Amino acid sequence: CRVSFEVLPCDRFVLLGPSGCGKSTLLKAVGGYLNPVEGRIALKGATVTRPGPDRVMVFQEFDQLLPWKTVKQNVLFALESSGRLKGPEAADRAMAYIEKVKLTRFADSYPHMLSGGMKQRVAIARGMAMEPDILLMDEPFGALDALTRRRMQDELLQLWDDTRFTV
Repeated sequence: CRVSFEVLPCDRFVLLGPSGCGKSTLLKAVGGYLNPVEGRIALKGATVTRPGPDRVMVFQEFDQLLPWKTVKQNVLFALESSGRLKGPEAADRAMAYIEKVKLTRFADSYPHMLSGGMKQRVAIARGMAMEPDILLMDEPFGALDALTRRRMQDELLQLWDDTRFTV
């Protein structure tokens, strides 16, 4: 199946389709995790060939976090290992995004101490702390109960209002 579309900065773009039609595969290709079979994926005119800090993906699974690191350390790890920020500046940014997802009280908690929804919020904070051009989200709330899913969607929209990233 061939697709063609353009997403403008700060857009909220949604892929809809039945299970198995390739939505996740397309997101992974945009993220640089898979190469397209034909054609190309471009970001700001440059062909996407591998993952990069300009595109961060939040997957469906809850277990995206490093279990031996705290909430704060998980967010810091992304910033420092990507080379985006180091030291106190990275720590300040990590805590700012942890605060945005309302997990400040849990900054020193390990993933096994968190609910599924909290783990997803950490993954979102980690992705947003990178301040990527695009935050790719593959049904990150799909496995949550209806009430938690609605709350998470509302929180994401509020974060989008605050920071105006492309999602």
